[in-house]
Amino acid sequence: MGKAGKISIIAGVIIIFVVLLYFFGGKGSSSDTYISDNWTETFDPDDKGPYGTFMLKELLDTAGMFGNFLSIENTLEEELEDNARINDIYFFIGRTNYMEDSTAEFLMDFVEKGNTAFIAARSFPYRICQEFFYDAEYLFSENSKTDSVQHLKFSHPELSSKRYKYKYVYNNKTEQKTWNHFDTTNFLSYLDPPRMMGRNTKDQVNFIRLQHGEGWIYFHSIPYCFTNISMMKRDGFIYAEHMLEHIPHGRVQWDRYNLESHYEYGNDDPGGGEERRSMLEFIMKHPPLVWALIILLVGAILYALFKGRRMQEVIPAAELKENTSMQYVNTLSSLYMQSGSHSKLIRLKEKTFLNFIAERYYILTKKADDKFIDKVAIKSQVDKNLIVDIFNLFEQLEGISEVTDDQLIMLHQKIEYFYKNCR
Repeated sequence: MGKAGKISIIAGVIIIFVVLLYFFGGKGSSSDTYISDNWTETFDPDDKGPYGTFMLKELLDTAGMFGNFLSIENTLEEELEDNARINDIYFFIGRTNYMEDSTAEFLMDFVEKGNTAFIAARSFPYRICQEFFYDAEYLFSENSKTDSVQHLKFSHPELSSKRYKYKYVYNNKTEQKTWNHFDTTNFLSYLDPPRMMGRNTKDQVNFIRLQHGEGWIYFHSIPYCFTNISMMKRDGFIYAEHMLEHIPHGRVQWDRYNLESHYEYGNDDPGGGEERRSMLEFIMKHPPLVWALIILLVGAILYALFKGRRMQEVIPAAELKENTSMQYVNTLSSLYMQSGSHSKLIRLKEKTFLNFIAERYYILTKKADDKFIDKVAIKSQVDKNLIVDIFNLFEQLEGISEVTDDQLIMLHQKIEYFYKNCR
């Protein structure tokens, strides 16, 4: 690939990156901007992100309308307190309340004794809904419309003339949202009619009060109203203040445990578990993941362009040179044997044997005396008598004019034994 081609590719990648930055990096209008990397609907009172409820918790702490603030981190059976001298308030805000039926029974007993429960969610405890609705699975009206803006109001005479504007913002963009409202024909007729506490400007009810024994249960169908991003706006903050004024004063116990499902796999879940989403949909709703995907794709394209071409073949490792000295000696020995030159063969073997000792043990000599033999025996750890026999045979056979094959074989065997057993 030529230099001009590479420059064209890099320029194209930069243009694509700028286009992606334009479409995915925009922050929208300044009035809707909420600087954050996490747009997950946590509804956690400690979360200061867009969909946490930290601001509402601070309002509860500072409003002076309620007593001590408690946080429920485990099942209600373990942590929900009931002080007979005060109004205890079970408080929950979340996308779904994952309360089990046995826990819902416990909560209703709690309310029946004269306490209060407030739940703002898009899915309510199934067992409680069975107590007040004909169809406990479908509480909301089917004619709920999707819109980006909703105007809410209260039914109280002193507040009925006021309107509170909500705009649905996600990832710093105004988006469409379904604003749930209750189906008022679904309430059980033999019970005391519920009190319609709040609605939108189309008179669709989203805030109700239900009597149970000596206490009250409040349902709100739009938990988005109480998130940080909603309460940052003046209308959202004032609406939350007036909503709290509808609840009898007492001690708030905020349920954080049932924000998540604790059903074991295989158990029935009437309220429905987590909504399943595709992986790509999940990534596209989180800007950091979108940018990670973009960088991954751009990196893969650049790698394919610049590293995808044929690379130089791998050079094989060079083989180590093999010491063929002994093979050479054996070949010469065979030649000498065939020609009958036994004396030359003996001198060759003696020279080779002395060279082996010199190279292996660094012991040099021109004559194999006792001192030399002692050193070789110590370093090679071969029996001294064998070494003596070898050198005696060298001396003996070199003085003989005719050497038999048996004598050569004996010398060869002793030398081979030394080679195989020396250290």
